[in-house]
Amino acid sequence: MAGIYIHIPFCNSKCAYCGFYSLPSLKLKEQFWEALKAEIVERKDYLQRGGLRVKPAMRPALKGNHDMPPINTIYFGGGTPSLLSINEIGELLHLIKETYPVAENAEITLEANPDTLSLEYLEGLRQRGVNRLSIGIQSFFDNDLQYLSRRHDSQHARQCIDWAKQEGFSNISIDLIYGLPTSNAEQWNRNLDLFFALDLPHLSAYALTLEPNAILTKQIELGKAHPVNEEDAIRDYDILCQRANENSYLHYEISNFCRRGMHSKHNASYWFGTPYIGFGPSAHSFDGVSRQWNVSSVERYCVRVPEPVEGPFYEKEILSLEQQYDEYIMLRLRTHWGIDLKWLKREMGERFSTYCEKRAQPLIAQGRLSQTREFLYLTDAQMLFADGVAEELFWDN
Repeated sequence: MAGIYIHIPFCNSKCAYCGFYSLPSLKLKEQFWEALKAEIVERKDYLQRGGLRVKPAMRPALKGNHDMPPINTIYFGGGTPSLLSINEIGELLHLIKETYPVAENAEITLEANPDTLSLEYLEGLRQRGVNRLSIGIQSFFDNDLQYLSRRHDSQHARQCIDWAKQEGFSNISIDLIYGLPTSNAEQWNRNLDLFFALDLPHLSAYALTLEPNAILTKQIELGKAHPVNEEDAIRDYDILCQRANENSYLHYEISNFCRRGMHSKHNASYWFGTPYIGFGPSAHSFDGVSRQWNVSSVERYCVRVPEPVEGPFYEKEILSLEQQYDEYIMLRLRTHWGIDLKWLKREMGERFSTYCEKRAQPLIAQGRLSQTREFLYLTDAQMLFADGVAEELFWDN
């Protein structure tokens, strides 16, 4: 199995908190469109070797051509993918299916901002084969939305969800942001009340984080916006975990909650080390043994993809076994599946499983890590500190 990610690097305007690569303008969209289609076709062989599930020690011995693994997830991210027209989305999906072996029941997700959605647009998405929506609500309260410089209001946010249901979308996720200085515990609980009342199968909830290149970071530094309080984020996170559990939502990753069996297959593929290919500026790819990331510039991307005379449009890193171990630890520790010591021993060798278990013992004794049989994992209370725990388990050179 493998996945495809498509980065659409355009927005109507830049949200104050956003640190992702995007442009608040569509002036380069035509050039981008042609470069994107060229990249999709030109990189059709990228996943052939990466789709093989083999032990690292066996990889150098592989010879000959191998069939490409089936594509079981396609994800339109951004930026604002819902700025693409229905015909453009249909054209991309047709091109991908002509070029790659897409599974008949593939999960096809489109991220969307409420200000770009209409009943007609959602109808078109369904007709083109999109079967999962990720809607950037962020909050159901206008004072929060104004602080985040979102273009929609709370009424339109709820209207979009109603439209999506009306058009037959059952696999719907929304994003919410907590730890906002414009909110408090009561308002965060009311946000969650509204989410649970909508009976949606998936929630992604993120603490407000100040990215170095974000507008909000500069505004706070200049005293033009309320500062962020880490204690508020911890309070809201505790409320979130408790309310999700009470409403039978599985906390399957630090920021993600779902009804049983309704997790994001695409995002889960990252945490399980499944090969994937990313198209578009700043998009990342992973073939099983190496990582590759495209330039974070629409201008350079548009020039280098069709005519790479100025150099490649990507950078690449071959991962050592120790780096593969670190990535496995970092990604799996974020999830409720946790670290599988048996898998480590079987796939990477006893050297790694023994090392991991030895490093874990002090963390277990300190209550920072939990263990059940051959699995190491974090509880809800421990998940906020996943990065620190992972660092303690990383390979020490």
